[in-house]
Amino acid sequence: MLLAKRVYDKPLRSDGRRVLVMRLWPRGIKKSAVDLWLKDLGAEIANLRAFKAGRIGWPEMRRRYLAGLRREPAAAALKRLRAMSNRGRITVLCSCADPKRCHRSLLRAIVGVIMALGFLLTAPALAEHEVQFRYTVLGYVKDAAGKPRKGVALEVTRQKTGLSYPGETDASGLYVIVTRMADESLGERLLVRAGPRSLQVAARFDPADHAAERGTRVDFTGAKVLERPELFTPTLKQFLSK
Repeated sequence: MLLAKRVYDKPLRSDGRRVLVMRLWPRGIKKSAVDLWLKDLGAEIANLRAFKAGRIGWPEMRRRYLAGLRREPAAAALKRLRAMSNRGRITVLCSCADPKRCHRSLLRAIVGVIMALGFLLTAPALAEHEVQFRYTVLGYVKDAAGKPRKGVALEVTRQKTGLSYPGETDASGLYVIVTRMADESLGERLLVRAGPRSLQVAARFDPADHAAERGTRVDFTGAKVLERPELFTPTLKQFLSK
């Protein structure tokens, strides 16, 4: 699991392995507060200065950062970070005060979702990242008044195999969980759980279609849990366009 926080926030045991993703070492931070420094995952200095000076806006800053992750050595560092997050809890750190306009939040989304969906992968041999080998469950978690709930842990469990896939909501209450399922998994039951609330859904897709993303949307609002498969594709597209 990959988390993100400001490097100046108090270190917690729940952070897991703390990974700094900045080009320059932050002032006042001791070496002992960081477990690993992946400087190539930091925002490029020239772009960061242009953004802070107002010469470019956040959409352009985001575009440049994502484009930079496709190039070496950032691409190799990204693969390393993703492998680490698959093995345990990782927290990426940088000094930005606003998490909504910060590359650490982009990085978390990429490692946790976009990389899993294969949008940044170019090697055709990585078959498990092709459309026919994944099924995505996404949705929103809100309280009874409709207010988004951040940091809610969720889990999708394949009833046939018992394999579970964890996830967590972001500031907007959105969660995205990618499971590994192939063509023969059509109709398989999945249990989507958020705390004490859960819903069992069936994997529905066209096994002959290896182009369209497969998945469904399950929303948790107060005590209600509702599957809304018709909103899966537009929700996924909206998330990826952020």
